[in-house]
Amino acid sequence: RPPASACAPHGRSLIFQGHVDVVPADTEKDAWTTPPFQATIREGRLYGRGAGDMKAGVVAMIMAVRALSALGYMPAAELTLQCVVEEECTGNGALALTSSPDESGLFTRADAVIIPEPFPFLVTAQLGVMWFRVIVTGKPAHVLDTSAGSNAIHAATYLYESLSELEAHYNIPERRHWAFKGHAHPINFNLGRIEGGNWPSSVPSSCSFDARVGFFPGQNINDVKRDVEDALKRGAAKRDINFKITYRGFQAEGAVLLDGSADGGKKADSSEKDSGRRKADSAMQRDYVELISRCHKVVSGEELPKAPVTCTTDCRFYSLYGGMVCSCYGPEATNIHGIDESVSLKSFGDVTKALALFVRDWCGVTKFPKQSTEEPQSTS
Repeated sequence: RPPASACAPHGRSLIFQGHVDVVPADTEKDAWTTPPFQATIREGRLYGRGAGDMKAGVVAMIMAVRALSALGYMPAAELTLQCVVEEECTGNGALALTSSPDESGLFTRADAVIIPEPFPFLVTAQLGVMWFRVIVTGKPAHVLDTSAGSNAIHAATYLYESLSELEAHYNIPERRHWAFKGHAHPINFNLGRIEGGNWPSSVPSSCSFDARVGFFPGQNINDVKRDVEDALKRGAAKRDINFKITYRGFQAEGAVLLDGSADGGKKADSSEKDSGRRKADSAMQRDYVELISRCHKVVSGEELPKAPVTCTTDCRFYSLYGGMVCSCYGPEATNIHGIDESVSLKSFGDVTKALALFVRDWCGVTKFPKQSTEEPQSTS
């Protein structure tokens, strides 16, 4: 929805963005202490699917603005609240916003962006993520003679295991991206879904699996596809397996969100493969890091940690393609995508206050215009 803005741009513009979609919980719902879609508070934590990822963050960014409003203040520069869908599978919600034409009425650009994902630290970099599906064809047979058939389920699991060498290769310390040098195992491959066969007493003739691979910023996604396909072909050749691969869901590039020089770390050098992307202004980035760190410390009394994440977020659209300063900072959560997902209510409160302070100092604030209470005079 096009936002209404009644303020002049006296400060710096800002986008708060959060996603409202969540991952499914149906297959493990019986293992939860309380039903996943029945919000429950226990010992200072809110439990439920999406509590951490990222309903708490969405509410925090909204309440931060409402808190300022309740005090009679409005941002002195453009502040846009964006709620998007499909962050968990494609990022198409954020893509739709960041690629909207100016005449749409949407504020799709800003000096800075904060996405309050469930990371109680400032995210410096994120991996690229690619989803793909492999379909394996076997040969059906009766279990009287399984040798007469070709078990597609066995073949599919073997093919996935053939990717393990590629995962190990991507994790070799010497070839890691500088932003992830301190991480023991940054690149993870995941077999997320498998389906095959139609009868217990028949050798299955088909099987498909969906997998996720991570890769570093600067790696071209077409190169990653080639690496995956080559690894699968090598495995298939050893056992004469027929397969085809298709790509769906995430095709997300990795991104360095904060140049290390913003907080005294390593500065990305211009020869890096990802240097061709639009870069946020370095001075703006330093101001962003310093201010959000200060706001966090004022509220919590603690320094704000900074670290990369081994997943992807919507930050890539604003940072890589928009050249905006963007990072994630949100409430502490546990077991996101897992059983008994929860978020700390104290952390939620602290982040809400820190975001309100950030708006005050980044955008600047001004008093709401006073509404006239006088009755209009008659002209008759």
